[in-house]
Amino acid sequence: MTNNKANFPAIDEIVVVASVNEVATALGSDPYFSNFEIKQVEDKVVAITYNGLTQILLSAEIWSSFEDRMQWVQNTSANTAVVCVGNEKDFKDFPPELKRPDIQILGFPCSRLTLRTALQSLFNFQTLISHSEAETREVDEANQNVKYVMSISRLLNGERDIPKLLSLILQKAREICNADSGTIYTVHSQTDDIRDGQIKFRLTQNDSIVQNLSEFTMPVNEESIVGNAIIHQACINIPDLYRLSPDPSENPYGARHDSSWDQRIGYASHSMLTVPMYDISRNVTGVIQLINRKKSGSGKLISPQCFDSKVIPFDEIDQEMAEIVAQQAGIALENANFQESIQTLFNGFVNASVTAIEQRDPTTSGHSHRVAHLTVSMAKALNEVHTGSYKDLVFNADQIMELEYASLLHDFGKLGVREAVLVKAKKLYPEQMELVLTRFELIRTLLEVEYLKRRLEYFEHPSNFPMGATIESFLYERDQKLSELDMFMDFVQKANEPTVLEQGGFEKLKDIANAAYTTLGGDTSSYIDANELKALSVSRGSLTREEFAEIQSHVTHTYEFLRQIPWGRKLANVPQIAAKHHEKLDGSGYPTSAAAAEIPVQTRIMTIADIFDALTASDRPYKKAVPVDRALDILNMEVKGGKLDKELFQLLVDTKVYGAVLDPNFEYFKAV
Repeated sequence: MTNNKANFPAIDEIVVVASVNEVATALGSDPYFSNFEIKQVEDKVVAITYNGLTQILLSAEIWSSFEDRMQWVQNTSANTAVVCVGNEKDFKDFPPELKRPDIQILGFPCSRLTLRTALQSLFNFQTLISHSEAETREVDEANQNVKYVMSISRLLNGERDIPKLLSLILQKAREICNADSGTIYTVHSQTDDIRDGQIKFRLTQNDSIVQNLSEFTMPVNEESIVGNAIIHQACINIPDLYRLSPDPSENPYGARHDSSWDQRIGYASHSMLTVPMYDISRNVTGVIQLINRKKSGSGKLISPQCFDSKVIPFDEIDQEMAEIVAQQAGIALENANFQESIQTLFNGFVNASVTAIEQRDPTTSGHSHRVAHLTVSMAKALNEVHTGSYKDLVFNADQIMELEYASLLHDFGKLGVREAVLVKAKKLYPEQMELVLTRFELIRTLLEVEYLKRRLEYFEHPSNFPMGATIESFLYERDQKLSELDMFMDFVQKANEPTVLEQGGFEKLKDIANAAYTTLGGDTSSYIDANELKALSVSRGSLTREEFAEIQSHVTHTYEFLRQIPWGRKLANVPQIAAKHHEKLDGSGYPTSAAAAEIPVQTRIMTIADIFDALTASDRPYKKAVPVDRALDILNMEVKGGKLDKELFQLLVDTKVYGAVLDPNFEYFKAV
């Protein structure tokens, strides 16, 4: 028989192997199997192992018995294969459940060459399967890493609160590299030269010890590892800080380690990975610094032995994954900073709008800020209520912001109302009252002139006057009319105040309006005209019905103005919330007489806050501030009348959140 010497050493090919128990003997002298472990596991069972792969040969007596074969065939894998050995007669009754790809058959008796060839082919097949499964695991692991990194990206880009974002960035970077500790810094520069900037320490995290460090800044220079990472835009991986040379010039990037800090806090910083974060323009915006890469499954580092046995250097994969996280983090941080800038800009716009409103209506200065504080405070208090109709209602941060903006801008529509109407403190406009007073002065002058003329005529032609006429009678008559004029003028000035018109006041005003005088041109004119009479006849307050309607129109203007602003999905309800703050639950409000079901709970809160501040405000020139107890009584009457929400009013009473706005030194931004 001829051998392929290129593949196999010369062996005796005539030797016949008749049973499983002969396998170990037959292969033991075969040079090809010199590196294989061949073991008789038990009678009629042989295991052959090579390079982590195992073949288990079972004789027919074993595989034909269900109980005997189960321990060998139930847990096969790419690394362990089962070979059922038997003759032609044995295989006629081969169990169907063993007809599987992972179970092979081998006919005996056979030559040693046939046995070797069969086992070699099976080992080759196992090797291919093992490599395939390893590659599959690597692909799966890579896919899992990609999915994990993508999940981190989504998580980071979904956070807009910068302190929370920085904490999240550091947490995820530590998780992906299994770092025990870490620190995160941000970089700030007013020029294009990064060396002119400052490094700001933001926060640290440590699984093993508690550290309470305050924020601090340091210059961007090459005296620190962080500074080097920023200047050189490089990831700096130091396997062990304690193995650095005392001479910094001999270390990468001139790195040095001050172990005194470790000694003070009872910690040992060994492996370190410093990774810059970049914005989309490739500018360094921050640095992630990871400390002490732990072996998988390691717990806290609580002793010197732990640092020696559990801490390992960060490898290339750690660095690659940390850089990916840092890249995502840099973009997320840039987005958050951009969002913060937009928020700051928008807040500036809102407060500029409030300022514009209050400049047009100085009598309500501070009202919008006080209402916003009261409304937001009540909404937050409502989140803590676990009984009643609102026990399941919780306002999230976006809804609180939405309510705050709606409250600040609830009177924005006053920009569409005539300023004269907004600031009208009395029933007549100042120019109207000035005209009335001038007219009365004219009437006085005309009366004086008229009686001077009569006296002259009397001196010149006394016979033209009836008997009994005297100078004294003329003076008496004049004084009577002047006295009446003064009385009229006093009453007009009194009626001009925005108080309740006294009983019979309307009739007196009509009498004054019916009084007439003759102008220098000879025309007849009333003491007060129809418009003045209408204004002075207002029974309560200072506004006529038309003027009050104009004031009420500010709500419609508010809605029309606010709906022009692209609020976005999270703040979409601002116009609707603000536009209904004068509606009442019984439908008696304005501008649409909305029913209770149409009034959002946010607006119900704002309505109570708005009325409370209007009652207690001390800056209204046309009325005195109402004491808190009286204001609450008035609100309670509105509740009993079905106009205001009972539970929300009780919330105001119970929480006393109005205390802050009653402080003369109240400042909205400090309070919020």
